Formats: sequence, structure tokens, C-alpha cells
Amino acid sequence: MSINSTSKTSPHVSSVEVTRIETPTNLERDLSLWETVKIYKKAVFWSFVMCCTIIMDGYDGNMVPSFYALPVFEKKYGVQLPSGDWTIEAKWQTAFLVGVPIGRIAGAVGVGYLADKFGRKLVTIASLSFMVAVTFLVFFATGKEMLCAGWVISGVVWGVFNTMAPTYVSEVCPIKLRSLLAAVINLSWVIGQFVSTGVVTGTSTRTDDWAYRIPLAVQWTFPAVLIPLLIFAPESPWWYVRKGEYEKARNSLSRLADPSKIDIDAHLEHMIQTDKEEDKSGTVSQCFVGSDWHRTEICTMAYSIQPLSGASIVSFFAYFFQLVGVPQDIIFKLTLGLTGLGFLATLLSSIPIALFGRRRIMLTGLTILTVALFVMGIMGSFNSKGTNWASAILLFVWVGTYDLTVGPIAYVIYAESSSVRLRSKTIAFASIISSLVALVFNISVPYMLNEAEANMRGLVGFVYGPLCILCIIWVWFRLPELKGLSYMEIDRLFGVERGSEETEKAV
Repeated sequence: MSINSTSKTSPHVSSVEVTRIETPTNLERDLSLWETVKIYKKAVFWSFVMCCTIIMDGYDGNMVPSFYALPVFEKKYGVQLPSGDWTIEAKWQTAFLVGVPIGRIAGAVGVGYLADKFGRKLVTIASLSFMVAVTFLVFFATGKEMLCAGWVISGVVWGVFNTMAPTYVSEVCPIKLRSLLAAVINLSWVIGQFVSTGVVTGTSTRTDDWAYRIPLAVQWTFPAVLIPLLIFAPESPWWYVRKGEYEKARNSLSRLADPSKIDIDAHLEHMIQTDKEEDKSGTVSQCFVGSDWHRTEICTMAYSIQPLSGASIVSFFAYFFQLVGVPQDIIFKLTLGLTGLGFLATLLSSIPIALFGRRRIMLTGLTILTVALFVMGIMGSFNSKGTNWASAILLFVWVGTYDLTVGPIAYVIYAESSSVRLRSKTIAFASIISSLVALVFNISVPYMLNEAEANMRGLVGFVYGPLCILCIIWVWFRLPELKGLSYMEIDRLFGVERGSEETEKAV
């Protein structure tokens, strides 16, 4: 059954008008990928700039637990073990880590309202400016309490960025580029982790406070570059359409695409009609009513699958290597290798995203992750040098698979499944729930790994493996296939009741 056979048009729009309005979408599908990039090169550029805000989150999220393997940081803020070594107490490891997701929740709670009122661009610039001040607090922290407070406040800003980047990308990109550029969000995370690991590796041999102060200071460079760029960025045309400011929306479209190659007015009409077909009410409560509830569920689960499948352990790579007996002089080199692998896998993820559906990519990735995690758990059960190294090697399998499949495709699903009128609120809610899930792991993982606590090492695979199985079950029964659909078609698809398998056949 084709999608158009079950589509419902607005009673106020004739079939001739609908055909004209849908023409831009059909023309976009006929373009090659390279032709689309040439026409929408400005949209590609500004999407990359907006995604760069996520680099800061990946950088900070990887930097904090990396400090746990820095002898200088451990000695200043930790306690001495009977063996004579130093370690950060599990309660403080937890406190440092839970601060960010707590802050993310606070940021995500307010960003939906602020983004709808003031726009995606202004909210992002204001958050970057605030980040400059927050970095001063962390850099000049005199104790663990100040560090913890600084990272909580930083999390508020990350909550804004994690909502604004996918919202902006999904609203300025054409269908052919939407999924690829949404996957760039995951690439931004990996770039942040890669840069963080490189900086910490470079300073790890220092014996003074600058071993961790230099990585903290690097955070100032991101706002210094991004704020001047974003001042000149076009606002989302969808935001202008929702506000009824159609002339500004037209100008924004002209700044995002080549006006000589596309019909700007036809694109604007398509956006206006999509907006009209949706219920004008856009309150938070609408996210949980009718078909929008299913769309909210999809956004939330797609984002939450990341921490549920083991992403929460990524930040502990350096600490994990230390626990399984990797020599200190190569710990950060291995971690750098892992983040480099993640970077390469994320770049290659554009290939399966272009060729295969979202469901297939997610199911394949989760299946491989499940096997890798259970094998890691089995290896950890023996607690020998060989099996500990095997557990460490399996981290490479996990990273390569995750960043090729689950990591990037989650952002694609997350960005395209919400309705236009509720997009910022739906994504904000999904960010809140995902942050709550991450919070649970950020509290528990330090206790699972800490030498003075559970000291589980590779056994953590038995924690995440079963969770991956539950995620596979959800994807199989609840995730529809949305590859290649316009937002109007997605709205109409959710307007009829279908199971996930039936939806995939319809697409």
C-alpha cells in the first residue's frame, strides 16, 4: 500500500494545490546526493556549525572521567588505598558525573519554551555566552564542591545544545540530507571525545595542576569560534512559519538554498500547508495525546537506547583500562585509538544510512552490541590478565559497531519523528528522559567499576547485554520506518494506525 493512498489532505486545499505543494518534495527526491549538496550547501554549512555545539558536550563528557586516571588529579582530590595508590572515591566520581545529566534535565525543561519564543539561533548564542562564564567557575575551582557545582551548571548548557542542534538540523535540511546531517550530531560527540582524549593524553605526563587545568581551559575556544559564526546564521524557516512571519521564512529559505535552482515560494507553501494540517495547539501536554504520543515515545526511546546500550561506559575507557591492568604509559594512547575508531566509524555511518532503513540499522547494531557485551561479561568472569585484555579489546568492537549504527541512527530517528509544531518540546522531553537514564548509570557505573566497591571490570557486560535485548524487542515492535519521507508524509503516516511492520511495507 502506498503512502499516498491513505493520505488525508486538508479540507480547505484542493487536489491541484496539494499537488503543487508536494512538488518540491518530489523534486528533492529526484536530485542526486551531490546535486542536493550543491543546492543546499549553505544549509549544510550552518548545520555543521550548529552541530559543533555538541562537540563541547562530547569533550566535557569524556574529559571528566578521564581525570580519574590522571595521577595528579587523583592525588589532589582522591584518597590513598592500602596499596599506596590514589583513587577518587566512588561517591565523588558519582557526584562529578551526575552533575552533567542533572544539569541537562534542567536545561531541557526550559529550552522548549525558550526556543519556541525566541528562536533556535538566539537561544544557542545565549547559551554559548553563558558557557564562557561557567568555564571560569570550573577552571578556578578550589575544591571538589566547586568542581561539582560547575559541572552541574555546564550540564544546563549541554541540555540546550542537545535539543537545539537536532531541532535546527531537522528544520533546515532537505529530505536527502536530513538523515546524513542528523548523523553528524553523533560525529560531533565523537570529535569532542577525540579532542578531549588528545588533550588529556598530551598533558597526562605533567606533574602539576596544569595536567587537568589545560583541558579545562580548552573549553573557552569553542564559544570563541562559534558565537561569531552563529551571529550570521539564518534562523530556522520552520520557526518563522510557526510564528506566521512568512516573509522572514522566505528570506531564511533563500539563505539556506540556491534560489536560482529551487522554487522558494513553492517550498514555503509546502511548509505553510504542513503547518496548517497540524493542530495549532503546541503545548507540552499535546506530546502525549493521540499519534503524537507514539512520536514522543519514538524520540524518547531512540535517544535513551544510547545509554541503555552501553554509551555510559564510553567516558570510563581510560579508567577501565587502568582497572584491567593496562600500563599507565599506554592507557591514554589506547583511549585515543578508541576515539579515533569512533570517529572513522561515524564517518562511514553515512553509507548504511544512505542505503538502508532506520529499523534495519538499529536492529543490526543492537544485535552485534548484545553479543559483544555478553562475551565481555564472560571474559570478565575469569579475572585473569588475558581475559581482562580480551575485555578491553571488545571495547573496540563495541565502539566500532555503536558509532557505525546505533549512535548516529538514533539522532536521525530522534530528529525526524517529531511533529513540526511540537518538535522542540518533544526533543526536549526525550532529552530529559535520556538524561535521567544516563543519570542512573552515572551513579551506578562508578560503584560498579571502582576498586574499593564492586570492581566489576568486564562483568559490566552482563549489565548492558540484557538491556540491549530489551531495546531490540522495542525496535522490532514499535519503531516505524521513516526513511525518505517528507514531514508532511510523516504527519500523514502517523495519522493512521499502523504497526511497525505494516508501516515499513507502506514506506
